[in-house]
Amino acid sequence: MSWKSRGLTLALLGLIALFSLHLIDRWLSSVRVDLTDGDLYSLSEGSAALLERMGEEGTKPVDVTLFFSETTGKTLPKFVKDFIAYERYLRSLLGEYERRSDGRIRVRFVDPVPDSDEAEEAAEFGLDGKLINQNGDLFYFGLAFETETGSREVIDFLWPNEQATVEYEISRTLHQLVWPEKKKVGVLSSLEIFGGAQDPFMAQMMAAQGRQPAQKWIAVELLEQLYEVEPIDADADTISSDEIDLLVVIHPKDLPTRTLSAIDEYVVRGGSALVFVDPYSIEDPPPQDPQQPWLAMQYEPSSDLDPLLEAWGAAVGGGFAVDLDLAVRRPVSARGAAEAVIYDLALGGEQWEETVDTSSPILQGLADLRFLLAGTIELADDAAAGSDAASQSASAATEAARSPSPGDGGLRREVLIRTTSAGAELQVEPGFASDGGLGYTDLNDPAKLRDSYRPGERPVVLAALVRGRFPSAYPDGAEYPSEEPERPPNLPPGIELPPPPDAEMITRPPVPEEERGEGAVMVFADADFLSDQIAFVSNPFGLVQAANDNHRVFLNAIDFLLGDRDLMAIRAAKELDRPFEKFDEIEAEAEKETLDRERQIRADIEQFQEELRAKQSEITSRNAALFQKNLQDEVDQLNERIVEANRELREIRKGRREAIERQESLVRFSVMGWMPLVLLALGVWLAYRRRQAAS
Repeated sequence: MSWKSRGLTLALLGLIALFSLHLIDRWLSSVRVDLTDGDLYSLSEGSAALLERMGEEGTKPVDVTLFFSETTGKTLPKFVKDFIAYERYLRSLLGEYERRSDGRIRVRFVDPVPDSDEAEEAAEFGLDGKLINQNGDLFYFGLAFETETGSREVIDFLWPNEQATVEYEISRTLHQLVWPEKKKVGVLSSLEIFGGAQDPFMAQMMAAQGRQPAQKWIAVELLEQLYEVEPIDADADTISSDEIDLLVVIHPKDLPTRTLSAIDEYVVRGGSALVFVDPYSIEDPPPQDPQQPWLAMQYEPSSDLDPLLEAWGAAVGGGFAVDLDLAVRRPVSARGAAEAVIYDLALGGEQWEETVDTSSPILQGLADLRFLLAGTIELADDAAAGSDAASQSASAATEAARSPSPGDGGLRREVLIRTTSAGAELQVEPGFASDGGLGYTDLNDPAKLRDSYRPGERPVVLAALVRGRFPSAYPDGAEYPSEEPERPPNLPPGIELPPPPDAEMITRPPVPEEERGEGAVMVFADADFLSDQIAFVSNPFGLVQAANDNHRVFLNAIDFLLGDRDLMAIRAAKELDRPFEKFDEIEAEAEKETLDRERQIRADIEQFQEELRAKQSEITSRNAALFQKNLQDEVDQLNERIVEANRELREIRKGRREAIERQESLVRFSVMGWMPLVLLALGVWLAYRRRQAAS
């Protein structure tokens, strides 16, 4: 074969190979395999359902533009250049949107170089460009969405620490752009969740008086981004399902009969409600009276929704939910050591399956919840029995609870969140304790609370869902005065004042049977669950971010009760989380093993100190010198016993630390120490082989 023939053959083979590669690329372009933990580069079911809905309804295409100042970013410090990794992730994610949308999403990527048309376009969209030098150059990293009719939405700046929620933000923005009509959510609260001074004039008045108005809760701001939010007065006498699609009740403290009956009628007629009650809300501070400071200690920052929840079979008790297995370890004083705070509960890790109904769409894909000074929910009939089995998971217990209860018209009660089998209810009195009990003043003494803790016989319910045709708490109608009597500020909650003698009485008739409908009520025994102090945290750069998944549960619950499942499924996408749980296990086991001994030691110390105070008072009285000498000897002995008891407590804590340090050393060696040993063994083996070969 001549060289010309060989050349022609090689050229033909090259063309065939090139054409084959092109065909293979076309055939496999839609094939994706995501091997990351949590499918980070795949769209969640909610996003896929949203894109499918766009196709079914024949919506016009949406142009999505990712502005990323790659050229400008090359002049920035190393920590800003790290944005590149996030931009690559977004490119892949937006590519998935485009591939799955069947032409409904068109994506383009723009590098807005300073003084270019692209930079001007980014500014016109309203993206938040960050000034990076004295020349006025801006660093853009944002998303712009635009329909063919000219409607626009933007995500003005993308921070890498928000990667876990970016898919939700993208799909939420698409949802708002394509379906701009928002549902209305009514919010009723005894707390200043909307801020203390929405009126600018009132804000100026408060500033002139040296007072700082309360800030709007972040959870409320998130809610306002998704829905039309309507505040409802705490003394409202009418709540219409024609005006609001969902009712949210947060810390309903001392609601008058007129408002309770209005809520009852709303639910009985088929409305849905999301309720947060609390036996002790940290967001409900006592009134300050310099003339009577002791009144603040007797103040009860509690709320309930009686008699409604009792009628619906989801009554909330007055005690606190406590659990040593879920207790957060943290210092309670500025220089104190970390202690297990049994009323500060963190749900996650190994206890997640046991404490959360993972089959519920409200909780799917989440991993971390926190409750502080939460109450307990007592469910009636089958639901309560469903949570008896400590060995059951929360999902299994809920399945046992979902059968209708015939005693109240077929209501179905489901346990959503609960403690472990070690959970219990702790009774704490306002102010100082009496008769050896616990008082609010003891909440800053975790050791005393642990001494009073005894594991319960079954898990304690923290959140529940009730569905069906609700019975009315006012089956014969409600009667209330046209004007409610003024309530003294220090009157304990739950005490209803009689109407004024000359008050006009209003009668609300019961809801007719034919006007009743299917409704749903979700109850959480903790209003602080949503507060900024518990659900959010500020990072070192001053940016507010989620401290846990509390706000996601809140938004999921609203989406669920409103029937909007797509966004809920996106928000529940699994995040990449690899907690190192071995140390927590060691610490928890050590806590359990030494709990009884610590309790006894602290009791001994308290007894010694009482005896010591008694002996010291006897020394100061008029006694004979010899008698005083004997008393002084007894005082010295008591002091020695106290010192010895404290020394034993320190030894217990030291033993815990040593166990953790031993485990840490073992892990460090297993991670870093094995490689040098392998290399050493390999070197010895190679040296041996060379010596054998030489001989």
